[in-house]
Amino acid sequence: MEPIRQTFKRKPLCNMILVMLAALPSWAAHAEKKPTALAQAQFNDQFLLRKDGKSVDLSRFKNGNPVQAGTYRADVYVNEAWMGRSDVVLRSVSDDPNNVVFCADRSFLDMAGVDFEKLSPEALAAIRQMTPESCLKLEDLIPSATALFDNAELRLNVSLPQISVRRQARGYVNPEFWDRGVNAAILGYNFNAYRTSTPGLQSSTSYYLGLNGGVNLGDWRLRNFSALTKQSSGDTRFQNTATYLQRDLTDLKSQLTIGDTFTPGQFFDSFSFRGVRLASDDRMLPDSLSGYAPAVRGIARTNAKVTVSQSGNILYETTVAPGQFEINDLYATGYGGDLSVVITEADGSRSSFTVPYASVAQLLRPGVGRYSVTAGRTRDNGLPQVNFVQATYERGMTNSLTLFGGAQVANDYLSAVGGTALNTGIGAFSASVTQSNAKVSEQDVRSGQSYRADYSKLLKDIGTNLSLAAYRYSSSGFMRLQDLLQAKDLLAKGFPGSRIDRQRSQLQLLVNQSLGEKNGSFYLSSSMQNYWNRDGSTMQYQAGYNNNWKMISYSVYLQRQKDLASGATSTQYYASASMPLGREVHSPTLSTSVSKDSAGGSSLQSTLSGVLGEDNAFSYGVSASKSPFSSNASVNGQYRAAYANVGGSYGYTNGGATQMSAQASGAIVAHPGGVTLAQSVGETIGIVEARDAEGASVNTAGVRVDGRGYAVVPYMTPYRLNEIAIDPKGSSTDVELALTSQRVAPRAGAVVMLKYPTVTGRSILFQVTLPNGDGVPFGAEVLDAQGNSVGLAGQGGRVFVRASNEDQGKLLVRWGEAANAQCSVQYQLPPRPKDAKGIVFDTAEARCEFLPQEAGKKQDLKIGKTAGTSVTR
Repeated sequence: MEPIRQTFKRKPLCNMILVMLAALPSWAAHAEKKPTALAQAQFNDQFLLRKDGKSVDLSRFKNGNPVQAGTYRADVYVNEAWMGRSDVVLRSVSDDPNNVVFCADRSFLDMAGVDFEKLSPEALAAIRQMTPESCLKLEDLIPSATALFDNAELRLNVSLPQISVRRQARGYVNPEFWDRGVNAAILGYNFNAYRTSTPGLQSSTSYYLGLNGGVNLGDWRLRNFSALTKQSSGDTRFQNTATYLQRDLTDLKSQLTIGDTFTPGQFFDSFSFRGVRLASDDRMLPDSLSGYAPAVRGIARTNAKVTVSQSGNILYETTVAPGQFEINDLYATGYGGDLSVVITEADGSRSSFTVPYASVAQLLRPGVGRYSVTAGRTRDNGLPQVNFVQATYERGMTNSLTLFGGAQVANDYLSAVGGTALNTGIGAFSASVTQSNAKVSEQDVRSGQSYRADYSKLLKDIGTNLSLAAYRYSSSGFMRLQDLLQAKDLLAKGFPGSRIDRQRSQLQLLVNQSLGEKNGSFYLSSSMQNYWNRDGSTMQYQAGYNNNWKMISYSVYLQRQKDLASGATSTQYYASASMPLGREVHSPTLSTSVSKDSAGGSSLQSTLSGVLGEDNAFSYGVSASKSPFSSNASVNGQYRAAYANVGGSYGYTNGGATQMSAQASGAIVAHPGGVTLAQSVGETIGIVEARDAEGASVNTAGVRVDGRGYAVVPYMTPYRLNEIAIDPKGSSTDVELALTSQRVAPRAGAVVMLKYPTVTGRSILFQVTLPNGDGVPFGAEVLDAQGNSVGLAGQGGRVFVRASNEDQGKLLVRWGEAANAQCSVQYQLPPRPKDAKGIVFDTAEARCEFLPQEAGKKQDLKIGKTAGTSVTR
């Protein structure tokens, strides 16, 4: 089935006039509405009387904008929620070809989320007995259900009673509509060249080229990450970081990875390996089920309204039936803050309670599990390679309890971890114990434990967010797998294995404190660690304050650190302020900073920076700094083009030293439509195809359709609806986009194709007059020589059409059935200069000649006598 995409049709001027003319409801055409309702959708043509007292014939619109029976590819909305894109079957059920109804089938009902257990026995029997020729009306299957088809928008609006719909998590996208994309190849690059030159010394130049490439074939993605480096005084070095095959497994909500990559680092330290990994992918879950948020349970006496809020912000509101209820699809909100639940009964009475909500990384929702299984061979450069197996599993047991565990097995090594995470009223806790057994040599076998505890809490009353407090202690016999491999490597080289650094304890703390709306915020972070085989410890403290005064932003910062090797302590002080130099969009910003360290060094720096261009594509900076020993000045600039990001910098010091650099990053994408250059791309991308729409912009900064009609949309979010919109501004006025927006849910790593049909033709605004000099009637229909409707007449006889690319053509203007209610125009336009194409549309004056009597039939669209035209721009 075609992947889900939401489409919005950009209406040309003629359709806008049609809406004003008909004054009809937005649904345009009905799908199974009673004839009595249709009779009310008529327009009084007496409002459009001509000079001769006769009205314009609007009989074709008496039942709305009529739609013919057939199969349409349309977007399906159920209770205002977009469900996907599917084939919509409309069939005539009477002698009136315009009276069509929507035909439902089992696959559609399943797509719409209908709960089949709630259907009547008669409805279930009709579904079981249906044939390809059957047409089941939605309202016959589900009482009070309606289906309205919008022909202009290619949209089916379905309304279903809530009782007949299955309950699904918010943000749910049916995996059936996840788009695996097309076969494609990608090569991303990031190049940097840096050169320094100092008088009396040899100049130094370094080059770096980072590459991330891949090939997509069906459901499989081949990826490679590598780097090429070169120093002016050394050899060229190539490093392969990772090369692997990957695909997602929908039923398991997992990713299968085969090749050279890295182990997950949640419970065991991450390292490079060659092998196979199968692991859960939380991105496949709806937003309302990923991350951690507690389930809210309670009891309602009546049909009650339940409101869930956090710090005064409403997160969720719904209506529940009498009895016990459960809300388990709240969106995760980071480190939380207790939830306030208010139950408003039908008689207006209210009750409330609080649900504790604090989060650490290990917490999962009740009933949610997460696993990872990895098997292969270690791949750390310079160390012995061993086979290993690693597996972990986590499970949310209740609102307050998550359990997790895992094991790591390798040659001469075994470790196991077990732990729990708790959500309590005083904060979120996590605690775990890891036991290891390592055989360094026949005479050196070690075992030990590592204990870890984490805590986080948001104290909303005082504005304190204790977002991370972690402590880890390892006994003297505890070894990680990497520690064992390093020890074996030292022994092989004749050194004692005790020389490796083995961590004894580590403490981390991060606090953010809000001081009020106008008083700014304060933050503090610190870390400390020591080792079994070394004296002393490393310590680092950071503290800062940020605030604004009118248009000025300012901050102060303090850092103090202690080096393990030397034991020396250093302190740095930093203060900065910045303000815009004007209120215009592209006003530059002036920033000034001063820094000082405990050794007595200080510096002062000022920078002027800003952006330019319609899309802020160009950014620049000019800076100057002064210290006790030197002063320097520098300039830098970056340009974000549609096909790459480029930049450069230059600096000069008062001693004559100079610095220069150049950067370029982007990607090359090969796809079924050819090869397209792009900005830097992420894991999942889209290819926009809009033929002849060169210059049209996509709703991603700097991305425009190229001369071949393609554009690359980077950094799409997998398994989520991504809306890709095209703005025709910047493209030729001779090109009309039939669609300007689509929605798609790509699979991870996919390259999805998004085709935007275009209509190309010379755009002309005609001033059409009848032989007596009057303009053709307002609302008259305009058709081309093939009988296609191309527009409607506006006020004063103005007609906007997009003709064929030929410089001449014929039009039929019709406002009734009689011969004197139809006339023809034959136009001859001068050739348009190549440099004028697409800049403005043509304007032309044309006379419309009445058709001969025998040509006045509606089905006869042959053009009569020729009328002259004159063209201006």
